[in-house]
This record gives sequence, structure tokens and C-alpha cells, in this order.
Amino acid sequence: MQTLDAIDKKLLNELQEDGKQSIKQLAQKVNLSITPTHERIKRIEASGIIKKYVALIDPESININLVVYCQVTLAKHQEDYFKEFEAYINTLEEVQEVCYIAGAYDYLLKIVLRDMKEYQEFILDKISQLKIVSNLQSSFVIRQLKDETKIKIK
Repeated sequence: MQTLDAIDKKLLNELQEDGKQSIKQLAQKVNLSITPTHERIKRIEASGIIKKYVALIDPESININLVVYCQVTLAKHQEDYFKEFEAYINTLEEVQEVCYIAGAYDYLLKIVLRDMKEYQEFILDKISQLKIVSNLQSSFVIRQLKDETKIKIK
């Protein structure tokens, strides 16, 4: 793991707040000149701490009105079942997050869709076809209270 100093941490916090800030703006915020600021950012990127830069979109503005969390249990706890499920689920655009979890279920999926009709089609056409899935439990988001992407770096 790379050691981060106070300036690196401040840069990371600033970039998480607004990834489109110019190097000049960032340099001013961390009290460095442009070149050392740019070099630090490139070093942090090369180390893999910054995975990628993205634009966060308001789902409702593009008619995505349903967020579903699905807990999935596989029929057997065998390596080939896990590999098959993970390979397949990663191809589905509707699935925004996949977590392999401990507990009563094997996976937790975050799925974003337009509406319940699209959810029903998704389950029938894409998930129910998998013979390796033994159980699926869905929870529907009524209202999202917090949606944070930033990881506070201290």
C-alpha cells in the first residue's frame, strides 16, 4: 500500500468532491504549484488508488425510477456455480453492483430499472433462466436517504 501524505489526502478528497476541477484549482487548494500537483495526481492514478473518473447521473432524469436490492442464493456452494453466476451477472447492464456476501444469501445485487414491468421482465428473462439460482429475495427502494460516493480520507 502506498503511503499518502497530507497533500495527497487533500487532493484525493478534492477530486472525489469534483473530479473536473482543473489542476490549477487543485494546486491552489493544496498550496502547491501546478507541476507538482499534476505529478502527485499522476502518481496516485498510477498506483491504482484512483480507479477511474466518472459522471454521476441522476437516474430519474433518464427515466430510471426503480432501484432493487436482490439477495441471491445459489443451489450449491461449488466453485463452478460461483464462476458461472459471476460471469453471467457481470454481463447484465441493469445490475449496477454485485457483492459476494456472508450470511443467509450468497450475493447482493443492486439493480436499476425503469419500473416494475421492466423488473418483472428482467427476473423472468434473465435471472429465472439460471438453474444455479435457488432463491431470490428482492427489496424495493421507496426513498433513498443517502447516496454518497466519497470515501473520507483522513
